[in-house]
Amino acid sequence: MGGVLLVLLLTPGSAASEGAPGTGGFAGRQAIAIDHPSETEGLEVLFNATYLPGMRPDFADIRFLDGNGTAVPHWTATVTEGSHAHIWLALPANVTTITMLYGNPAARDAGDPDAVFLFFEDYERGDLSRWSFCGSNAAVRSDVVPSGGYAGDINVSEPDLRELANNRICLVNISAGPIVIEGDFLVSEFGKWCGSGYIQAWSGPDRLYALHLRNSSVQYYDGAHRNFSADARAEEGTWYRIKVVLDTPNTTGHAWMDGRYLGNMTLRFADGSLVPEETIFTDVALIGSSAWGSGDPHHFYADNVVARNYVPVEPVLSYEVNAPGCTGNP
Repeated sequence: MGGVLLVLLLTPGSAASEGAPGTGGFAGRQAIAIDHPSETEGLEVLFNATYLPGMRPDFADIRFLDGNGTAVPHWTATVTEGSHAHIWLALPANVTTITMLYGNPAARDAGDPDAVFLFFEDYERGDLSRWSFCGSNAAVRSDVVPSGGYAGDINVSEPDLRELANNRICLVNISAGPIVIEGDFLVSEFGKWCGSGYIQAWSGPDRLYALHLRNSSVQYYDGAHRNFSADARAEEGTWYRIKVVLDTPNTTGHAWMDGRYLGNMTLRFADGSLVPEETIFTDVALIGSSAWGSGDPHHFYADNVVARNYVPVEPVLSYEVNAPGCTGNP
């Protein structure tokens, strides 16, 4: 059965090659095998695609189709021309094979991160339009960036008073759980005014303080501020790549900073109550905060922010060698 299906997927002129708009004119087709398929629809999975003869060196001519000939959303994160590319795909649930089209010199990059992830923000639009809400203190800056031309800035220029709280927040609506939140973050000043930047996940009115850079430490909050690791320090004015996994089925969170695993936490909301395993998060928020009543402001910067679905065992994608009808030669 699997072999017959693969022939249908890869034979030129089949429904797969004609079914999705904009897939005509591609000379190459390569089957991609998926080990450990997931039941999560639209799961975001990273694929290390290697260059195939006939492919554009910049990988701009790649497209992906499922077994019904429907386009699989993708986004190319990085490219080493003529060698390999790191590509994110939003995979259909329970799929074990997809097809990669390539070999069209006239094709242009069709990747779309907004179609792949729950949320994506690299600020390269030069505005805050991807967010569902941003307070008046949020802006886009070009002078403090880890990469690209722009980054986000939450300017903490007012004391922590309840009536001013919405000024220092950027919020995006999602509907998912468990999830991963990652991005590049910087706090300009900790100092005596306790400057800090918070990454939160909300479920309706309940708030989970996933991670924050505060008092030169990397912390979470479950009714009290706690360090992920006693020796993990955060320096002011320094960009850090942060990743947080909110594994709700196991009521456990995990954190990494610049690729280093910091530790885990029991998932609790801000009031100390356990996060139920069936929790669906409705929002992801970035918040700039400070405990000062007067003094100098600070900034909470963010860039390359992604929210995506989480599974404990991720699918693994690889070129299927010698697949019937395959024109590639991996």
